[in-house]
Amino acid sequence: MVRFCWLKAFINLIYVLATLAFAVTPSAAQNLPSGDQNANQGANSGWWEDVVRGGPVGPILGSHSSELGDFHITGFMQNQTGMWVNSSNLREFTGKQNGGTFPAHRTTHSNSLATERNWTSVDANYNIGPNSFFLRWYGVYEPSYANENALRNGTSPHTHGPLSDFYNQWTVRDAWWRFKEGPFTLFTGRQIVTWGESISFRVADVINPTDTSYAFGFANLEQSRVPLWMVHPIIELPAFGPFLSNDIEGIFVPGVQPLYTQTQYPDDRNHDRNNVLGAVNITASAGARFAGRPYPCALPVQLTTSACANGLRAAFPQVVGGLGATHWYYPPATWNNAEEGLRLHTYVINTELSAFYWHAHQLSPTPFVSGNPRHQFISNRFPHYDDLGISGNSPLYLPGKIGQLLPFVVRGEGVWQDSTPINTTDLREHSAVDFSSTLNTLLALDLSSAYAPWLTKTGTLTARLEWNNFTILSPSKTMVYSGTALHRYHNDENFLLNLGTTFQYNEFAPTLTGIYNPDGSTFEVFPDLLLSPHWTNKYTLDLKYIGIFGKNKYGQQGGVFKGKSMFVMTFQYNFNLL
Repeated sequence: MVRFCWLKAFINLIYVLATLAFAVTPSAAQNLPSGDQNANQGANSGWWEDVVRGGPVGPILGSHSSELGDFHITGFMQNQTGMWVNSSNLREFTGKQNGGTFPAHRTTHSNSLATERNWTSVDANYNIGPNSFFLRWYGVYEPSYANENALRNGTSPHTHGPLSDFYNQWTVRDAWWRFKEGPFTLFTGRQIVTWGESISFRVADVINPTDTSYAFGFANLEQSRVPLWMVHPIIELPAFGPFLSNDIEGIFVPGVQPLYTQTQYPDDRNHDRNNVLGAVNITASAGARFAGRPYPCALPVQLTTSACANGLRAAFPQVVGGLGATHWYYPPATWNNAEEGLRLHTYVINTELSAFYWHAHQLSPTPFVSGNPRHQFISNRFPHYDDLGISGNSPLYLPGKIGQLLPFVVRGEGVWQDSTPINTTDLREHSAVDFSSTLNTLLALDLSSAYAPWLTKTGTLTARLEWNNFTILSPSKTMVYSGTALHRYHNDENFLLNLGTTFQYNEFAPTLTGIYNPDGSTFEVFPDLLLSPHWTNKYTLDLKYIGIFGKNKYGQQGGVFKGKSMFVMTFQYNFNLL
């Protein structure tokens, strides 16, 4: 089934590309310079060679005219097919949440199809004088999946529907205007701002929410970011002593953050809240393909059941009796819930440095036990916090030829947060939430484009080693991960190793990435092979394996996904329309 779905999508895509290429080949030939014999020969060689090349030479619709000015349209079409390594493992990812807030969804049948995502992205750029405009449109379609058929979008009549609609999009993702005049630059609109430098860990990358509803966030941090509506000025400052290329950057994010896609969950948590849903993370629904394994023991009364007979403790021992329906308290659209921050950025000799302040609310919910005894419920909230952060990177100059052969770069960043909410099993904390200052740090060593003839004569070797440490500055033995009774360590560490190279002048680009967390000896590995034909840069084929291994199947640092290892194949066509 999976093979035929992919083959059908591939044939349809080739047919569309062939039709476009056949239709526009003559006009493309007319736009080529008369003296370019090779280009003219390629343009007149027939529609099939245009298809093999990925379309005509230059933009499909021809070069932009003087009437349109500096206006360009580019994008890609992508088909992603993924298969579970062992689909029977999906039956472990079922159960009740919060002691029965809504019923379990048993997977009576599972096939091997993990994802069949069809994705189109179109970028439009227009520049005129000091103004630049950018718009990115997303079109996403995903079919119905066997292990999600029991899940429904919402409980009220106007939201009730299959969960497959959750993933489909027909929307503008990024849309911003940039104005630049002298040392002043202003970005206004829906955009992504990245202050951090990590590959897979969010340390100084504190601004944009993440979307992990259709993929594991650790496997691709870049694609998981969610744009925010914001005002984003940057002012260049004069050089001062050893401080070169200085600038100060400000960000203001209003409380109103509309979101109309990926908002309907089976528990109807987002009903009538579309004006603020874009300000928090988008997560997979309980029981969905990319959701973690639910912790089976929420309440003390559950400890007598077979699911909790293996020594697990209750996540919320503060609850007396049963629980009512879970309530969601999203940050309201008020001035008090606006997010803002400042960042200073500079260069000192060869070292890049930055420091920032960020005031915001948590992007992931923290469950609070609310209500009176025997009339209690879980309220998911997003408390406020303040961040102070620093980051920097610098080349590491080794003496002699070693420095030429091994061009190392050292990176580091750290963020102190004044009030991080952490769940606790301490009965004295009736809300099941304690607060502590935390310190999130990253130290990395990069080997950037090293000459390695023993490995490849047509490419280079790139390596990255990252150490991420999350420290609770006021730890307690009763602190646990949200929704579980798993102890939170004083220091939570992750180690990442990324190795990559290319062969045949970038035609073959293998990459190996792995993340290790000592909690349960959890490993997340994803070897990747990117294939790009030498005759065009418009087609790419990416082959990836995502594997999750470990001893703690409820561990929040990847263990909850154990059993959802998969193979993923991604075919992408990059186009240039105008």
